[in-house]
Amino acid sequence: MFREEVKGFGIPDPFFTKDNRLYRVNRKNDEEEFISRHVPYVTKCFDDIEKNNVQYELKWFHEGKVYSEVVPAIALATKREVISLANKGFSSNDRNARHLIEYFDLFLTINGVRKSMVVSRLGYLGDHLIHPLLETKYRVVAPGEGEQERLNAFKELGTARRWVDSIFAPFRLNAEGAFAIASSFASVLFKEFNLSPIVVDISGSSTNGKTTVQKACASVWGVPKDYMGTMSATKVGIERLAGFLNAFPLILDDTNTSDKPHEFQNMIYQFANGKGKLRGNIEGSRAISGWQSVFITTGENNILEYTNSQGAAARVIPITNFNTDNIDSKYFETYDDDVEQICGAIGVEFIKRWNMKKEQYKHRFELLERQYKEAASTNRILKRIARPFSFIVFVAEVLNDLFNDEGMDMPVDDFPELFLTICAENSHADRPRNVLIEILEELDANRSHIFDEYEPTNGTHAIVNKEGLFLTVNYVKQKLGSDAKQIREAWMKQQLTIQQKNKGKIVDYKVVRHKKRSQRAIHVNQELLEEQGFDFSRNSF
Repeated sequence: MFREEVKGFGIPDPFFTKDNRLYRVNRKNDEEEFISRHVPYVTKCFDDIEKNNVQYELKWFHEGKVYSEVVPAIALATKREVISLANKGFSSNDRNARHLIEYFDLFLTINGVRKSMVVSRLGYLGDHLIHPLLETKYRVVAPGEGEQERLNAFKELGTARRWVDSIFAPFRLNAEGAFAIASSFASVLFKEFNLSPIVVDISGSSTNGKTTVQKACASVWGVPKDYMGTMSATKVGIERLAGFLNAFPLILDDTNTSDKPHEFQNMIYQFANGKGKLRGNIEGSRAISGWQSVFITTGENNILEYTNSQGAAARVIPITNFNTDNIDSKYFETYDDDVEQICGAIGVEFIKRWNMKKEQYKHRFELLERQYKEAASTNRILKRIARPFSFIVFVAEVLNDLFNDEGMDMPVDDFPELFLTICAENSHADRPRNVLIEILEELDANRSHIFDEYEPTNGTHAIVNKEGLFLTVNYVKQKLGSDAKQIREAWMKQQLTIQQKNKGKIVDYKVVRHKKRSQRAIHVNQELLEEQGFDFSRNSF
């Protein structure tokens, strides 16, 4: 078999093979020199059209096994990189590296190595969607082990009908689960409709089916155990994986596995931005990967609980209190096995059928977007969520039509109610207001930090005088950190705090003189205090 694979390739002079080992004739003394236990053949050349670099397929034979590795061109041209081939099982070392470099250069000179066009990620290349099971024009070469694992996950097992009957069936009457599954399909169309990346977060009590629905989401494209990851990944790892998947959904399970939940806010912003972080190396800045897709997460707590910024709430569709109580438990008796064996085929069929019929569907999205934006009323955050939410609903409607013969029945009539529930329960959609209420609740529970008749000895957080309640600027900065400026401006715009004038400028603070002490403080609107049932009047202490 190996002989057939390398048939037609010549060994360049002064090198030769003997007993499946590589030798060289020393031109100075005409003696044979042993070079390597393996005879390497460069069988293919790959030209990465996005990164404008070259890779080679390297093959060798050892003890009955054919070894094949795709390596960058530099791996055949510099001593350090040639030696590193030893990590892949090739017989290279400090002694023979110089001769192997000469061998590779001469090999490429005398042999016509076939050239192929490759890409180092999935998703869109211009207007062309690259799915590894449908691709014929380009070969996908994963840049690392994590990406290779996701690439290997793309498999076509079972049929679209079996997927609908076995994998989707439990969620026919579960709007939250069906919506998450629809978002997995929708991800590959985000670029086509120019949508910004969005996070779909599924939260609820343990053992309530969050991971199960996430497996269903992953099964749209491949084998869940290989496609999915966990939230214990680093920010750089998530960035690289999002860039590699590009248009396909990034699916990571269980926020509780992360030891850095404080990084979730930056992670949300980074993903929603759709671009990796600019990094430099000794050759210059590295290429930045981009993506337009859906990030599906799960956890016992809503991922927004780990954030302070209102902007994060505009980048997350939160499905809270998720459970599968309305689903017959019989569906889940063999579900974990079924989902690994019936996967990928539905995604392949979706892309094929969408490309054939998409023009007749596109107008429907604009109508749905208007409806959901109207449902969001005047809340700017919910209006931003309305666009990706309505798009996922649009895709669910398309799925019902494309797979009507297979019995697909996404519960699209239940999605408007799901959106209204999200609007009602998503306290993070008005993050500034809720942060202020949290601060007031904390003050109410611990009044020893309020300066009324007596100055606190353990730090002044607020002042009460005849004008009302004032929060000290230092305390607010301490509580809000880097989000202080943004949230304070929102308080003022929503008239939760009283505007003041300072040297002709509108600000949210003034100097409060109390008991011969002066401090900069923010006046809380009395109407908010009364609405929320707080009594910080002087006679309430």
